[in-house]
Amino acid sequence: MHLTLRSLPAAVAAAALTTASLAGAFGAPSAGAEAVTSAPVGTACADETGVTVVVDFTDVGGDIEVGCAEGDPTTGREALESAGFAPEDSQPGLICTIDGQPDPCPEEFDGNYWSYWNAEPEGEWTSYEVGADEAEPAPGAIEGWRYSDGSEGPGIAPVDVLAVAEPEETTDESAEDADEGAEESSTPVLPFLAVALGVALVLAIVLVARRRARS
Repeated sequence: MHLTLRSLPAAVAAAALTTASLAGAFGAPSAGAEAVTSAPVGTACADETGVTVVVDFTDVGGDIEVGCAEGDPTTGREALESAGFAPEDSQPGLICTIDGQPDPCPEEFDGNYWSYWNAEPEGEWTSYEVGADEAEPAPGAIEGWRYSDGSEGPGIAPVDVLAVAEPEETTDESAEDADEGAEESSTPVLPFLAVALGVALVLAIVLVARRRARS
């Protein structure tokens, strides 16, 4: 291949294009779409530190919310309230609304109510045979509520509820190591190598062109 000074810009442009292609091939970082995942709102109890409470508001236009009643609540109502929810009764012992839903509380029974459920971490939802004031949930158990006809429990599997548990705290040293590892892994090494190769190729083309021009 015979290069002249006139053809030098085209050669440099070709080398630059090659460099950009190499950088892309070696995985230069790009702004891609983030993965979207659906999850309940709130945080479950970690391990057996308390009773996890799930309230499914989807049938009344809300979300599935999760809270942690820390320790060992004496009743299901106490667990519900300790997890951050506010129940109100239509009559003593009969919960009509949770966090004001449904609004308003039905004056007559229409077939729907706040059904009460429980589950083990690896189990399935089971309808309680007693009311929330008589139930005695144990730490590590999961309580569930759903406003419906009572045929189905909350619309999330118990095992998926625990997936939103608060992670264990890490020590300062392990956190620093994790930060350093993240910084190292975020530096794209291969793209820099591709750029360096491209620069070397451009310099070689310039030197060859100058030598041929002098001769």
